[in-house]
Parts: sequence; structure tokens; C-alpha cells
Amino acid sequence: MRAVLVVLPLAAVLASCSGSGQSDDAGASPGSGLSAPSGDRAADDPIPPVRTPKNLTAIPPCLLVTPSQLDANRIDQPGEPKDALGSGGCEWTDKAHTREFAVFVDIGNDVLRNVYSQRDSIPVLEVTQVAGQPAIRTKDNANSTSCYFRVAAADTQTLIVRYTSLGQRREDPCVPAKAFAETVIGNLPPLTG
Repeated sequence: MRAVLVVLPLAAVLASCSGSGQSDDAGASPGSGLSAPSGDRAADDPIPPVRTPKNLTAIPPCLLVTPSQLDANRIDQPGEPKDALGSGGCEWTDKAHTREFAVFVDIGNDVLRNVYSQRDSIPVLEVTQVAGQPAIRTKDNANSTSCYFRVAAADTQTLIVRYTSLGQRREDPCVPAKAFAETVIGNLPPLTG
């Protein structure tokens, strides 16, 4: 049952990125339709340009973090490949099942602008940065045990990170989500060409 609850919001994330319409899952819905490329940004655009593009396609999702980095995040189980509407991803958890990280890779869409365009329907949304890259942080509500970071690795390469606190002692899910996203971005090679 838990797997279905996790996959459905991620399916909404990826479906809305492909222009299929607006999702009802506020924390996971990036938007509908495609946005203008970075060269066509308006002066009042709240999402900064990607200044140091990274190649998100160079590494398979389950290899985006090293075993020692997983240990540092208290993850002791191997990653499980996940696919949501054609976007590759990976999910990691711990043996005690108190925490869960997932990453998905969206290629070809301007996810940040798509999410931002739905800001009025997302209870918690913040334009921010992760490891120097433009990002958006969202939660379904202020007390949610899951937090999403969507990070622009390049103009149309987006890393989607979800962290869910599953243990009895709930933690602010955005702290580990951001740290995990920073780790992944730090592992990516530069985008060339």
C-alpha cells in the first residue's frame, strides 16, 4: 500500500511535466505545459538561470549517490530502480523503515517554471537554490512528512528528490531532502556541448 501512495504523487509529478495537465497533488505537481527556454526569461522571473549546467543523464539514477554517501544518510538498503511515466528514478530506504529517499530524472521539460506556474495551488512552495542550482521546494502541507526538491541541473534536466520521514520521531523532511539533493548535484559531471 505504501508503495502505491508514493508512486501516485510521483506519477503526478512526471505526468504534469509532460504537459498532460494540472495534478491535484499540490506537493508533487510540477505544472502543465512547457515553458520558454532560459534565453526567453522575463526580467521579473523568480527562477534564476542555470549558471553551471550539470549532466543529469550521465549517471543512472541508482548510482547518483555512493555507498558511503548513503551510509551518511542512514540508508542501509540498496536502491530500487523506479520508473514513473518514462522517467527513470531510484528509491532508497533503511532496514528499520524510518526514512525513504527517492530521485527521479526529468529530461526535456522546464519543471521549475511548470511548478511555479501552479504556485497558487501548492500549500508550501519556496524558490531556492541547491548546491548553487535553481530549485523549488514543495510540501503538500506544512505538517507533511514528505518534502520535494526540484533542482535544475541544466535548462531542461531536472532532478526531483523526495524525502519521507517514516519513523515514530518525525523530523523536518526538508532538511534531509535538501542535503540529499546537494549530494546528488555534487556528484554530477558538467554538461558539455
